[in-house]
Formats: sequence, C-alpha cells, structure tokens
Amino acid sequence: MALHEGTKVGVLLPTRESVMYDEGSGDPRPLVALAQQAEALGYDSVWAGDSLLAKPRAEPLTLLAGVAAATERVELGTAVLIASQRNPEQLAHGCATVDALAGGRFILGVGAGPGADNVRRDHELVGADFARRSSRSIEVVERCRSLWTGADGDQIYPLPGRAGGPPVWVGGAGPRTLERTGRLADGWFPISPTVEAFADGLAAVRSAAEDADRDPDELDVCIYSTVVIGEQDQAQAELAEHLELYYRAPFEAIRKVQGVCAGSAARVGEFVQSFVDAGANHVCVRFATRDVAGQMAAFTELLPELRS
Repeated sequence: MALHEGTKVGVLLPTRESVMYDEGSGDPRPLVALAQQAEALGYDSVWAGDSLLAKPRAEPLTLLAGVAAATERVELGTAVLIASQRNPEQLAHGCATVDALAGGRFILGVGAGPGADNVRRDHELVGADFARRSSRSIEVVERCRSLWTGADGDQIYPLPGRAGGPPVWVGGAGPRTLERTGRLADGWFPISPTVEAFADGLAAVRSAAEDADRDPDELDVCIYSTVVIGEQDQAQAELAEHLELYYRAPFEAIRKVQGVCAGSAARVGEFVQSFVDAGANHVCVRFATRDVAGQMAAFTELLPELRS
C-alpha cells in the first residue's frame, strides 16, 4: 500500500472540537501548538474549518495567521471557508495577508455549505443570499483573484506570498459545482462518501476542465476523510459519537454523505489509499476524537509505508 508519488497528507485542526469539548471556551492557542506538532511529525498541511454560529469555532483566517507565524513548512488552508458569507474585498485582504505571512503557503478552500437551517441563519446574520450561496461563492472568488493581481485596477496589499494569489480549491459535489470547479478552480476538495462517488465527481470535474481548454491534470484533488484509529468496536463507537455531537444528526445519515472510517491503522490506511488510487493527490484527515494529538501520532506511523 503506497500513496502515489507526490501525494500530500494534511490534518484538520480541531477548531470545532475546541468548543465542543473545552468547556465552551474555544481557546485557539492549543490549535497553533497542534499545527506545530503536525509540522514536526512530517505532515504536509494543516487545515481549519469555518462557520459562524452554525458550528461555532475560531475564525479560520485569523487562526491560520497565527499558524503561519509559528510554522515554516506546512501548507495552510481552509476546509472549507463559506465564501458567500464574506465581503470579497475583505476576504481578499485577509487571504493576501495570511499568504504573505506564510510565504506563499496558503490555500483557499471554499464551499457553499449545506442547505441546513443553521447555515441559512448564518447567511441571514451577515446579510448574505442563502439561496445563491453556491454561485455567490464563485463570484467572491473571482473578485478576490482580481484584487490579488490588480487585474481590474484595484490592488490589495500586502501582495500575496504566491504570485497571482493563493490557489482556490472548491468543495462540493453538485453538478453545477463540479462544472464550475473544472472550469474555474485550481483544485477540487470533496467529502465523498464512497470511492465510486469520488471517481464520478472527479470525472465530471476533469471533463469540465477539458471543455474549458484547461489541463485537468493540473488540478489538485484533495479528499477530506474522517477517521479514528483503534480497536474496531471502540473506534467505531467513538467515530459515531463524535460525529453525532459535531453535526447534531444521526450517524447513519452522516456516513451517507461523507467518507468515514474507523478501525486498525491498516484498515484506515486502505481506506485512504482507495481514494488516492482513484485520483486524489492530497488528503485532509479529520480525526473524530477528543485525542487529536494521539491520533495524529498514530496516523503518522503509517506515513513511511504509505509514501514508499
């Protein structure tokens, strides 16, 4: 079992868990230390999720600015940021600043978010159009790109650390999202529940890229996977308990819409490998547990074999 040459493996910082488990304080400082630990253990990237009141947590760009100053090598990304809730000029400014602090290591992952009532309320709180959240996300991204390059006459400073601005990866698997990803984005960032669903989505993204006269092989493809390593029954119970608390929904409903795996390191490794075999060149691992540091260390033990 081996990840394809060049495949990167990253870790989702437990921003939501710091609110769920840490007596509601949500102190972000341990998250910066965890990012440093991920870098020391050899991970390639660290990621932060996004929501306002739907699933309260640290604001991702602010957190990643702290991570940028405390790390040297790992890429930093949002997994994913709800761009439709942001003013594009302010978002472009924040992203450019984070990317400059990180020396060009930032990746802007964006998504529309689910059609849930709490996501609708977050949009209403900031005066955003919930019904148009998917198309609005693309509009926001296009404006950010123009501000990073000065293409429309307006230039954001500081300049991003990466020429042209950070790459934009789009999450989601609806037909319009897949078409827009292939046509406009730098990468695709799904939470596909099965390898088959992932492969079908990737085929649609690549087809859209070809239709737009783009090289589909230049697109990054990052699978978002939720795992727990441990004894099978205990790990499965921990996975289910964690995700039900995280989403306030039944586990069986959750596993139908996103990829999850619990069990031995070998089992989890095979699960991740199946998506890499289907075309992923980057993996964002979310550990569905209180003990993210311990799980991160356990998963790291797989990396020499996975990358051989």
